[in-house]
Amino acid sequence: AVTAVNSTMPLISFKYVLMKSWYIVVFYFLASKYFQKEEVAKKFIWALIVSVVLLSAYTLFVHAGGGFSRAYAYTAMRPFLPDHGMYAACISFIVPVLFVFAIHGKTLGYSQALRILCVILFLFMVVAVALSFTRASWISLVVALGIYFLFRFKVKFKYVVLLGVIAVGGLLSNMDNLLTDLSRNKNESDDNIENHLQSVSNVSSDPSNLERLNRWSSAIRMWEDKPLMGWGPGTYTFQYGQYQLQHQMTIISTNAGTLGGVHSEYIRPLAESGVIGAVGFIVIVFWVFSMGFKHQRVLSGSAKYLSMAVFLGLVTYFAHAVLNNYSEFDKIAVPLYSFMAILTAIEIKYQNVQKDSKK
Repeated sequence: AVTAVNSTMPLISFKYVLMKSWYIVVFYFLASKYFQKEEVAKKFIWALIVSVVLLSAYTLFVHAGGGFSRAYAYTAMRPFLPDHGMYAACISFIVPVLFVFAIHGKTLGYSQALRILCVILFLFMVVAVALSFTRASWISLVVALGIYFLFRFKVKFKYVVLLGVIAVGGLLSNMDNLLTDLSRNKNESDDNIENHLQSVSNVSSDPSNLERLNRWSSAIRMWEDKPLMGWGPGTYTFQYGQYQLQHQMTIISTNAGTLGGVHSEYIRPLAESGVIGAVGFIVIVFWVFSMGFKHQRVLSGSAKYLSMAVFLGLVTYFAHAVLNNYSEFDKIAVPLYSFMAILTAIEIKYQNVQKDSKK
């Protein structure tokens, strides 16, 4: 809202802020009040699980008609979702939820039969994500699994942050060598899942990867022109065309933004809301991770594993968001803000218990 005041396209930014406000007010602030009752949060999660499983079943049924080919995977989820990227991001939310429910369901009060059902649904959803041919979602599930093992080994959040800073510093200091190595990868998107996964690091010939680099570079150049408050929320699609360089454009490049936006939840606010927006988004991500790790340290019983389930669901999106941005779409905004609302509700409940114990 602050950066929209200085927008280069006031009407676009006003509509964008209004749209975001609907999601945040309803699915975060309002929902967090209801989710302080654990049973309400569980019912909501199960409603989401059922709907996503039905969506996946429909998509796989349609996909089967095309022989489970990569090309068919891109549109099999229509008319419910526009493309495979958003579909994969949506269904990835519940994969770690089902994983936690299956392993720790007894503590959550679930019967053995329900835990077995969670195992079956988990395996089904893993297959659904794999057949989405969305590399970002595959990576996001690996990241969520890695965080789960950090929980199991009781690694403190401050050490995770330290390792993250060291990793980013190492990447930046060796960027030239890294780009040289990546340029040798000639694997492109393919029906073969192994080749498709290897194409993640192909920045020499894979059109999808090259187009991401083009969109990111355009966003960085936009930010350099308006570093503090950016061009205004929601304006990237309309403004980035003039910042594309001819040698970076690909066969799928467009000045109209008809084939997606900036393709990164982290870079988009930098271009649209400047340093203020980028720092604001990173603070939100940091808060979610801090809360998730804290709950595994201080909570016990069902609250601990309910928090773990929704936090790992959020991890899948925040990992996926490095390569895509879907938070303005309802199918992603609902689980994104409601899962954060559940974390908040658990935290409020914990703080209230702490206050009562001190009295």
